[in-house]
Amino acid sequence: MSTKTAFKRLALVAAAALAIGGVSAVSAQAANPNLFATVATSGAATGAPAYTGGATPTQIAGPANFVTILNNGASSEYFTVAGGLTTGAAASGTLLAGGTVNIATPTVGTITVTGYVITAGAASSTSSDTITISVVTALPGTVYASSTLFGTSGVASGITADGTFPVVAAATQVTAAASFTLTETDAAGVALTSGFKAFSVTATIGTITATGYAGSGTQYVTGTPAAVVPAASVPVNFALFANGLAGTSTVTVSVNGVAVKSYTVTFSGAAAKIILTAVNPVVGITGTTGVTANVNALEVQEVDAAGNPVAVNTAIITLTPASSTIATAGSPSVAVGALPANFLGNLTSGTALSATVGGSTVVGLVAGTTTFTATDGTLVSNPVTVRVSSAVPTSVVFSTDAATYASGGAGTLTTTLSDAAGTIPQGTYTVLTTAGASASYALTVGSANLPAAAVTVNDAGVYTDSFNAPISDATGVTISGTAAATTITVTPATFDVTSGASDAANAATDAANEATDAANAATDAANAAADSADAATQAAQDAGDKADAALAAVTALSQQVTSVLAKIAGLAASLARIIKKVKA
Repeated sequence: MSTKTAFKRLALVAAAALAIGGVSAVSAQAANPNLFATVATSGAATGAPAYTGGATPTQIAGPANFVTILNNGASSEYFTVAGGLTTGAAASGTLLAGGTVNIATPTVGTITVTGYVITAGAASSTSSDTITISVVTALPGTVYASSTLFGTSGVASGITADGTFPVVAAATQVTAAASFTLTETDAAGVALTSGFKAFSVTATIGTITATGYAGSGTQYVTGTPAAVVPAASVPVNFALFANGLAGTSTVTVSVNGVAVKSYTVTFSGAAAKIILTAVNPVVGITGTTGVTANVNALEVQEVDAAGNPVAVNTAIITLTPASSTIATAGSPSVAVGALPANFLGNLTSGTALSATVGGSTVVGLVAGTTTFTATDGTLVSNPVTVRVSSAVPTSVVFSTDAATYASGGAGTLTTTLSDAAGTIPQGTYTVLTTAGASASYALTVGSANLPAAAVTVNDAGVYTDSFNAPISDATGVTISGTAAATTITVTPATFDVTSGASDAANAATDAANEATDAANAATDAANAAADSADAATQAAQDAGDKADAALAAVTALSQQVTSVLAKIAGLAASLARIIKKVKA
């Protein structure tokens, strides 16, 4: 049977099936869905939802629960129900224009209602509408399963991710130290709209403010969320405020008697100590080209008696040098802004300035060394030493992290810049000619990773970079460069390279030696075998001689036995004659 014939028969069978059900096969007349659904429970709509075309309604399973289907089209529709029945226990039927039918939802599962437009008494062979009913144990957002809780510093609401904790705040702070958002959800993570559970929030230090809930403004707040404002809104937004006590506060949130999450917030007391740190202990004379070390070279912090950070009071803290002719320093700044000027050490990778971390810029006047101390008028910090460099390099020293590298092996090149007094401060300096550094043998990756004419060093006067050694054997490979000025001395780095070729040659020599040893051993074995063969031949000859003697002896013995047997036979015959005569 051809494929075309098979399709014709299949079409005839389908047409017959539709005819049996009172449906004729005609083309669809409706381009848009005509069937609309709304959810009803025990005959009454829940929340009075509007009929929505093409929807996927969700209904709670129950013996009296159902979903109402409305035919909002101009024509009647034939419908079928898969996975369920109408409340009249029918699996199919006809919906007049404007008519409704209730689909029963007694058990959890999926029910599909499919509609076919009827034209001139015949239903289309192509469905115009499909409504999938999801029957669940509970509607989304109605049964509590879990909670989500997020917090951040300062004042905020509707928080969707955790900020940085622990938060540090002053015990006298009047604005919120931290804010939180609690959302109760169902098993699918959908926020509840009903069926909320009671929650509680406790703080070991400070007070909790949650508008509309019992205990707001104390250390213990509790209540049950509601979906209406302003009494108690959903989600629950609350904040932690200082109450004048210093220490670490633990904020714990529980829902339905189960702890959800905890956060820690530190409230600092009065400053008990000032800490001064030289982030960049070597700075330059202010105004020297290329120097970046002076900005925020000093770090200022204050802590309370428990060691908790205290907000830096920039208005009263001053920095004093032992020698103001060598260097001075301005009041600390806590401004947070763009990189790198608002970071300690003027480095993009440094610690950002903040309310509890201040940075002070050093003004270098002449080359020399001095100490600084910080004070807030009452407390005095530890002294720190700062050296003001001329920032004029007189020495460039190249060094590698190994004396020998394998062929193409990775290495690290360190470039150190110094002046007469020591390493120079963080910054960028032109110390080589435009050619930059180069290697006496071609590096595997060329000279791209070697220092250029201008070299940027850290606060130790050091710049590091990577390279790959040459491929072939080399002794005394150097990496160096030509100084940009006669006042600069360049010390090259030197290393050796052992290549794979020499390794292969050595391996071949070793293999040849081993082969010679094996040949000698074979010769010795052959000689030993020959000696053994000679010994075996001699033994065989000795054995042959002995065999001949033995054969002669056996032959003689055999002859003797034969003679004896002949004599015995003669005696026997004589004896027989004697016996015969005696009997006669």
